[in-house]
Amino acid sequence: MTDLPARFHDTQAPNHKKMLIANTLIVPGFKLPVIHDGCILIEDNLIKDIGPSNQLLDKYKLSVPVIDGSGFIIMPGLFNSHTHVAMGFFRGLGHGIESMIESFLFPAEKSLTPELLEPLSYSYIFDGLKSGVTSFVDHYYFSKGVANAFEKFGVRGWIGETIADLGGAFPGRASFERARDLIDNQHFSNLIRHVIAPHATDTISMELLTEVSSFAAKNGLPIHMHLAQTRGETARVAQRDQMTPVEKAYRCGALTDQSLVVHLTDVNASDLNRIKESKATFGWCPGSTVIYENLAPIKDIFERDIPVAIGTDCAASNDSSDILQELRTGFLFAKDRNIDQAKIKPEKLLSFATTIPAKTLGMEDKMGTLEVGKFADIVCLKRSLSSEPSENIHSNLIFSMGARDVRHVMIDGRWRLWNSELVGLSHRTLQEDYITAVNEINRRVRESK
Repeated sequence: MTDLPARFHDTQAPNHKKMLIANTLIVPGFKLPVIHDGCILIEDNLIKDIGPSNQLLDKYKLSVPVIDGSGFIIMPGLFNSHTHVAMGFFRGLGHGIESMIESFLFPAEKSLTPELLEPLSYSYIFDGLKSGVTSFVDHYYFSKGVANAFEKFGVRGWIGETIADLGGAFPGRASFERARDLIDNQHFSNLIRHVIAPHATDTISMELLTEVSSFAAKNGLPIHMHLAQTRGETARVAQRDQMTPVEKAYRCGALTDQSLVVHLTDVNASDLNRIKESKATFGWCPGSTVIYENLAPIKDIFERDIPVAIGTDCAASNDSSDILQELRTGFLFAKDRNIDQAKIKPEKLLSFATTIPAKTLGMEDKMGTLEVGKFADIVCLKRSLSSEPSENIHSNLIFSMGARDVRHVMIDGRWRLWNSELVGLSHRTLQEDYITAVNEINRRVRESK
């Protein structure tokens, strides 16, 4: 095409409430056909039309600004389904420490205060955004600060205030009261949604876990929790409650089709059958689980067709938030465990970061694929010599591409990353604020020893 008013190669992000992105390779999502010379119409925050460029240009080009997407791949915005974004200050510090959670994380987290949470979140959010993450499912303390950071970057966030009365950095029933206050009294934009976040079965009593599970069901909220994440958790739950972590979660009503249960490194066949029966989703953080504990029994999980949503966890165990790299890592572990190739083919792997988390979080009608009526959350990757040829584009995305190839990211119809740079935000200011917060938390930790 000629005389197009804007290109993906331009230095400035185009600022249109309505636009056509044309002449690009579109990967709409799981089970949807690739459009090799595709065009997508975006108006406000929604996808209004999608199809071949020649058809849509003939239909709209006289009335809608057009952006030439030649040389790019467009795919749906990606979910990172398990994060603690404010733990960026742990980057590089947690490796090689035994019993990391109890001996390292909890003591350091006791020095956190609400005003630090927003700037401490900047690093991991930026790292994720650069890899095409448009939605973060986050579980942490003082989550209002985390939500404020998500709002600043213009990314979607599912926030869950950590609830625990038996352990963790701030144990007590007050943790549930903080979670309820966040849901009932704190006001955010439409980018922020809530999850109920019991910490883990060894840090929450059966009474409180039953109560928060009932609250989640009554209010239609997803549950996002660590489950059977270590052998230590299993031992403590067995001693206190005479059952496995999964059995405890099941009895307390925490396993439903809107439950995202993360790690599952220490489970048996009966546990996995419970999860399958409940239709809960396995939150898989391949790199983190190996560093923390051990790889989950993924062969048994995949054989049961338990839904899988991919996450990176936190900078204490996975210093990168590159979700495409995490999908590739997951594939390698699955290949090593001789998992049926049909269950881990590239198109299926991409669903772990798109359609499956969207469904678990109750948003499959608005997110996860590029279709008419869905939110305009899109990732634009630059095709280059280093990643060609792309005969199988899904395979190409998983094995040849990553954060280095992401150039532009749109969330809710607005460009948030353009030419790999933040739109409307000062990288230098964010970095300075982050470093100041890191220095402060480190000072507090030193003084507490």
